[in-house]
Amino acid sequence: MPDNSFAIYQLKDGSEFHMLRFASMEELAREALRLRRDVHQVLDASGDVVFQDKASAEKYLRDQGFTVIPNADPEFITVRNAQLQEATIYLTYAGGVCWLEGCDTRGVDQSVKREHYDLVYTGFLPETAAAAPLPLLESLYARFNLEPPEDFRGHSLSVSDVIVLRTWETVRSYYTDSFGFRELPGFLPENALRNAEMAMEDDYDMIDGIINNGPKQEKHQELPAAPERKEAPREGHQKAHRHPDDPAR
Repeated sequence: MPDNSFAIYQLKDGSEFHMLRFASMEELAREALRLRRDVHQVLDASGDVVFQDKASAEKYLRDQGFTVIPNADPEFITVRNAQLQEATIYLTYAGGVCWLEGCDTRGVDQSVKREHYDLVYTGFLPETAAAAPLPLLESLYARFNLEPPEDFRGHSLSVSDVIVLRTWETVRSYYTDSFGFRELPGFLPENALRNAEMAMEDDYDMIDGIINNGPKQEKHQELPAAPERKEAPREGHQKAHRHPDDPAR
């Protein structure tokens, strides 16, 4: 994104995003707390329950009311709620059976994710625009509700929409909340800035305020990719007791 510009993101179409539409940050935080609590409770309640395979463990979790997201890894199960918030439950194997060993709920609160959104509009801010974010956000909110640009194809700005501002060479993302705006650190990955500057003038990614304004003329220099991050250690709820049939654990 060039300096003094903005971008608007809105949730993708589809029933799976229905519960995110118009959801305030308070509602999302409440649902994340509920999912975290439910995961910890079912882990404790599983006690010495053993399963013949991962599929049996997944069925057990579905019977407890969780939505299970299929994955091919035998060591963990991903559960999700209606707000697309996810938690990881780990399995341990021994003696031909497996059981629920622990969980990682660190990412539960990260429901507002870039992959849930479409980039629907980009443009430049007025040269006289204030540097403080709040006046800019309020001005954009009023503009795209009262007098939206003719080439704007999204819906009027409302709760759950994300506005990205680049001012003074600083990029920040903001969630449109029930009252005001909440900053969203990490909404755009580091390489999203590179992708947004690829001058795709026949798509939404040209940051010039004009959508579909012809073929690319030149390539922008790509920013270096962010260094690969090492896998974080498992954290969250861990069982302290040993399974009676596996004294070696």
